[in-house]
Amino acid sequence: MKRALFLFLFLVFLSGCLLESPEELDRLIKEDPAFKQMIALRDQAHRDILLIKQDLLSRKKVLDAQFDKMRSEYDVYAKAQNKKIDQYRSTIETHRNQLKKEVEFAVASMEDKETELAGYQKTLVDVKKVLTEGKGISLSKAEKQKWEERILMLSEKIRPLSEEIQELRLAIRLKKQKIGFLK
Repeated sequence: MKRALFLFLFLVFLSGCLLESPEELDRLIKEDPAFKQMIALRDQAHRDILLIKQDLLSRKKVLDAQFDKMRSEYDVYAKAQNKKIDQYRSTIETHRNQLKKEVEFAVASMEDKETELAGYQKTLVDVKKVLTEGKGISLSKAEKQKWEERILMLSEKIRPLSEEIQELRLAIRLKKQKIGFLK
């Protein structure tokens, strides 16, 4: 059964091929002159199609080469530009790190000054207590003057120290703002 089907399909294929043989074409052209013109137009169309395809392929190859060249040039340019971008970012990061170090130094300095100020303030409070609450302690005028001078001296140390702390706080705040802008 399979052989019969195969033989049948082979004969159908062979007969189809025979219909398009050169001899059959010559016979049809001789019988119908208008068909001869159709075949000539067909042949011309096939030649034109071939030329168009060749032109398209040629143009595609040229454009592909140009595209590859442009892509390569772009890659080189992009690499150089990205290197510049990295350098700019590095510079910005260096400045940020410098400001962070300055903030750390200022914070440490401020903390030291606050500790020093707290010590002066405690001493001042203690000295004032001794003078005002001096229970059972009688101080001579000279001793009292000495303690008052000490209060004055402590007050003179506290004022500039407080100002320095305020300046450091301001400087720290400004540096932190600057860091925020350097992103």
